[in-house]
Amino acid sequence: MSFYIWLLSGNLTCPGLYKCQQSTTCLLFDEVCNNIRQCPHGDDEVGCDVTCPIGCSCEGFVFICHQKEVEKIFKDLSVEARKLDLSSSLFPNNNLIVPAYTYLADFKLFNCSIDKIMPYSFEKLMNLLHLDLSSNKLKVLQSYTFYGLTKLVTLNLKGNLMLGFIKPNAFMALPNVKDLELSGTRIKTLFNGTFIGLENLETFNITGNGLTTVEENVFDGLVSLLTIDLTQNDVTKVSPDIFSRLSHLTKMKTDSYVFCCLKPESVSAENCFPKMDEFSSCSNLMRNDVLRVCLWTIAINALIGNIGVIIYRIINEQTLLFKANWLFIMNLGVSDMLMGVYLGIIAVADMYYSGNYILHDREWRDSFVCKFAGIIAAISCEASVCFVMLTTFDCYLMVKFPFGGWRITYKIAKVSTLVCWLFVVIIAVVPILETTYFSNMFYSRTAVCLALPFSRQKVSGWEYSTAIFVFFNSIAFIVIAGCQLSIYNVAKSSNRITTKRTKQDITLARRLFLIVLTDFLCWFPVGIMGILAMAGQVFPSEVYSWVAVFVMPLNAALNPFLYTFSTIKQKPNIMEKMSSKIFKMSKVKDRRKDSTDEISMASVFIKNAQMLQTRHITLRELFATRKLTIRESIRLVSQLTAALAYLHHRFFTLCQPLSLDTLIVFMDKKTIERIKVISEIKDIRNELDTAEDVDNIGQITKLVLRNTRKLPEDGHMY
Repeated sequence: MSFYIWLLSGNLTCPGLYKCQQSTTCLLFDEVCNNIRQCPHGDDEVGCDVTCPIGCSCEGFVFICHQKEVEKIFKDLSVEARKLDLSSSLFPNNNLIVPAYTYLADFKLFNCSIDKIMPYSFEKLMNLLHLDLSSNKLKVLQSYTFYGLTKLVTLNLKGNLMLGFIKPNAFMALPNVKDLELSGTRIKTLFNGTFIGLENLETFNITGNGLTTVEENVFDGLVSLLTIDLTQNDVTKVSPDIFSRLSHLTKMKTDSYVFCCLKPESVSAENCFPKMDEFSSCSNLMRNDVLRVCLWTIAINALIGNIGVIIYRIINEQTLLFKANWLFIMNLGVSDMLMGVYLGIIAVADMYYSGNYILHDREWRDSFVCKFAGIIAAISCEASVCFVMLTTFDCYLMVKFPFGGWRITYKIAKVSTLVCWLFVVIIAVVPILETTYFSNMFYSRTAVCLALPFSRQKVSGWEYSTAIFVFFNSIAFIVIAGCQLSIYNVAKSSNRITTKRTKQDITLARRLFLIVLTDFLCWFPVGIMGILAMAGQVFPSEVYSWVAVFVMPLNAALNPFLYTFSTIKQKPNIMEKMSSKIFKMSKVKDRRKDSTDEISMASVFIKNAQMLQTRHITLRELFATRKLTIRESIRLVSQLTAALAYLHHRFFTLCQPLSLDTLIVFMDKKTIERIKVISEIKDIRNELDTAEDVDNIGQITKLVLRNTRKLPEDGHMY
């Protein structure tokens, strides 16, 4: 009873006591309902003879009857009831029938399995203020369902999961309703006339319905509406004038910024949600004019530049067609060209929707073209990462182990290329498969169809995009940076030894620095922003748009110049110049073609004799059987000298000294054809290393001369 009297007396100011209504008088609860009027208005003796139905909790005119049979409750319930809570109770045939409780102010029918309410069912509850019909099984709200509730203030229909249709005039004659709750139902369409009778409604919530259609004039009668929440719906098309007559509206919550572009002037930008897209405005897909120029510039450069790379390398590098590095750079050109295709698609879409983009925002994001563009962008980005990594690793092996057996063969290169393309295509296509994880929204997150993981909201699939665009790319960059640094250190070490920087070394160092720098500028910000986003960091929309449209695709436009066009004028290349000098040293005076002209210097040095597959003998074994002709001696010494000159020019030296047992001789018709040296290779540490090699050549030359036949009397060399 004390709770009911509290309702009548207003806010309690007498803790542990009863406060008389409209008075400062406080009474002990033992003094209430004792047949003695002690409050000025006699409210301490009101409702003392009310009967509480069996199984209910009652205090004054407040009745709480959960999980009961309603028919029995109504038989014993006082007609003077002010509040009635019948949550989880059972109605006959799940049909709501309410007796005339003319004093009832608060009626709660939560989770009563009610599936039908006939028109005029509440007509006799003329003093009802609050009606809760949440979590029932209503399917349709008939016209005039709530007719007669002229004093109703709040109406809660939340969680009626089967409610799919509201007939016109269902809310007729509800002039005092301020709060309408329709969230969590299955209403797909709001028809004109749905809200007739709610002219004083102030707060309207219809979240989580899967709402798809809102007719043009459906809100026209809600002239007093202050707040509307349309989130968690799927409205794709709306009229530009949908909110035009809501002159008192102050706050809007929706799923798309398209609604904020249609808001009335009474709603400020700060009170309209969601906030503006990172890229788009109400008029254009790409709201920033500078970004629009960058978009076109990078798209054209990526397309033309990479097509040029492909054509140039096919025409001018036919001798390299079966080289691993050539294959990697060709595929890098293809992947970067795809980025140009993606940027071109976005640029054309921006131009196509110019002026009224926001009305087509959802149509564009859900389109096949947007999904295709997103797939192309993902393939291009990750394929470029893979091929830059493979190209760099191949260069690293060539520089670090110039004479070793560590090489990426053309066969391995083809397999690596195929695996790379399969990998990137799979990770790009998986998000468009019909799975609940991606919710078919992976490439629809932004207007530019990218799934980068550092937007303001963690939508479906954000973990997947973080794993790809942040962690995988970061690992790849670390590998690339490590290889490039190692290559640069080799060149730097070589410069220290000779105390003179050659033109070729300067060019090499500059190119390597530019490659690492551009990779760093393009991938490092994406990785850092992704990690910070996981930690809850919020970035300004301008940062997101610049990274996505300018920074990330920049490599696609720069790679052609770093890997191809910057080397066109460098003919012959460094290796060709070095080889040319070495071969000139090995030519004899008679200018006759010698096998030395065709020898591959890198193949002269081997780690052990087991690596050889053809017949061979050591120089000591040859000397044990016969002496050399003068021609053989000249060929042997000249080949050995040329090979060591080539080695020293590359700033390497032998790990083992030259001897008759480490020199392998290959015979052709009992004549020396070529030689090989059994020795591993190491970096030159100081000038003593080269001096030891020269001294060893001198010792070998003496031994060769001692085992050379004397010139015949006729003067011919045999």
